[in-house]
Amino acid sequence: MKSLSYIGILCIIGLFIYLIFSGEENVRSFEFTYQVDLESDNNNKTTMKTWIPVPQTIKGVQTISNEKIKYNKDKLECSKLTEDIHKNKYYYCEAKNNKIEKASVILTWDVKRMEHQNTAFDIDSDIYKKGTKFVPVGEPRFSTVIDKGELRPEKNKPIDFKKIYDYVLNGMHYGKPTDDENDANYKYVHGGKNKNTGKEWLPKEITYGEKNIPHNQLVKSQNKAQKYAYGQGNARYACDIGVGNCTDYHSYFISLCRTLGAPARFHMGFNIPPDERKSGEGDVKGYHCWADYYKKDKNGKGTWYPVDISEADKDPNKAEYYFGTLNKDRVEFTTGRDLKLKGRAKKENFFIYPLFEGTKKMKKGKDFSFKYKNI
Repeated sequence: MKSLSYIGILCIIGLFIYLIFSGEENVRSFEFTYQVDLESDNNNKTTMKTWIPVPQTIKGVQTISNEKIKYNKDKLECSKLTEDIHKNKYYYCEAKNNKIEKASVILTWDVKRMEHQNTAFDIDSDIYKKGTKFVPVGEPRFSTVIDKGELRPEKNKPIDFKKIYDYVLNGMHYGKPTDDENDANYKYVHGGKNKNTGKEWLPKEITYGEKNIPHNQLVKSQNKAQKYAYGQGNARYACDIGVGNCTDYHSYFISLCRTLGAPARFHMGFNIPPDERKSGEGDVKGYHCWADYYKKDKNGKGTWYPVDISEADKDPNKAEYYFGTLNKDRVEFTTGRDLKLKGRAKKENFFIYPLFEGTKKMKKGKDFSFKYKNI
């Protein structure tokens, strides 16, 4: 009898240990460093300024702690502010005089990020029914897609968000069209292959988007001056041309959801390279974005469900996973579009990289950069 008791106790202890460690597999902790090195444009009429986004704790999603900011207080004045509509936080820094040629701002945070699914947030969902400059609502092109894809629910039936997700996933192709051989994105339209599928990113034998653009017109379709191009988060472009990055996939998804009357949100942050080493650290190459949509259950309780359609397109084996689940290898910084920040003349399309005034042209990886270190 005693041996059975010991066995029972050992089983309970083993189960307890398993639950602890299995839970930890869905959590990642790391230090994130955001560095901005400012250099003046040497124009006495302009003051050197920068705006830097700040991540926040989101219950059930991520915990942000131990924030540190380092800058020369003799050269710069920095203040932490909150954007009005979506409550994003950011630092606004400006030079104390125009004789300053260079200055740096280094921000670090400890991040605990959880793999998560649907979450109930205490926010006003109606804010996320409205259109923005590049994520419009109710335009004929979106109504046409909704009818074509049979996305409109029958009377008294709920919206099938999986059908919207699948329509965008099947209609979009990941790529960044350019003919510049020196551009890292050259591969997308010139035979480069997706390592997850072994297939070309943008095959020559098909047409793209609702406008059925042939492969040889993809580069010509870009109009960055009008923000009708990949990487602008322009839902019109994404619908018409069907080639782009995460901003384009999720803007398109949001316009379709909102046109059907469903709130949907746009999120920006960074993918952190998968790295299980305790000592792991390295560079974070660039931003990432995703979306979530709002759905009420039969009792009227509203919940936000995440989607990451561009990651699903890059790795089709994870298409089901990314409908309703986000992994732990990321950190969120900002939510929403058309953001009004202190001292900026116009609303910001989105906000993840630092913004500048009174500086030379600033380049990612050289004048501003991002790093992670596992903790």
